[in-house]
Amino acid sequence: MSHDLAARLKIFVDAGLIRRVPTRWQLLQGEIQMTPYVMSTDATAEHGYVGARFGHPLVRQPLIFSQVGIDHVKTGSGLGVRLPSLCTHLHLTYHQGMPVFDLQIVQTHPHGLDTLRRQTEELLTGATRRARRTNRLASLILTDPRRYHEKLLGHDGWIARAERFDYPGPEAEDSLFPPEFFSLVGLVNYSAATFAERPREIGWARVPGHLARLAGRRFRERGGFGWFALSASGR
Repeated sequence: MSHDLAARLKIFVDAGLIRRVPTRWQLLQGEIQMTPYVMSTDATAEHGYVGARFGHPLVRQPLIFSQVGIDHVKTGSGLGVRLPSLCTHLHLTYHQGMPVFDLQIVQTHPHGLDTLRRQTEELLTGATRRARRTNRLASLILTDPRRYHEKLLGHDGWIARAERFDYPGPEAEDSLFPPEFFSLVGLVNYSAATFAERPREIGWARVPGHLARLAGRRFRERGGFGWFALSASGR
């Protein structure tokens, strides 16, 4: 078990939400199986961009990348994504409901939720040059950025709920993800309970085929990424 992984997840272990920290190999297997869902339309809520000048996915993604950098294309658990990148992602990307997975990643960073709260407050007041620049970009990408950002704040806002570990389940948010991929905690628990701890337990010769089967789960269940159907429908 990686010491760094255990340290990052300690907050959820202490809260009783993670039963056992997986090995890096177990988590990697879960990440590979989850990644096609993240890359598909399962992860999008397009109505949050309707009417925005640059709301189309082919236009907004390069704009978000310009602010987040290489972290924007990192998939998997997200534990390798820097805290500033997470905050910017949350401010420029619309989520259908409470962004549970992203908030839990933020929560693994020291003072992560405090940092997100401060930067969101700066957005709403336009208190810094960085906040004003982000606001201008958000107004081009999101349908109603101010209303969206306000959901993060307040006693019952998403940040406060995360601090209380008051996370909804996938059924409450109409998530298209399998339940085990709805949250970081879910991914971690699933990986620890489902997969072999080390490659040699599978057999080195069988590892490539095993990983390919993991990556193909979404295609077997739903087929494709859903983007062609989305474009053909005119959404």
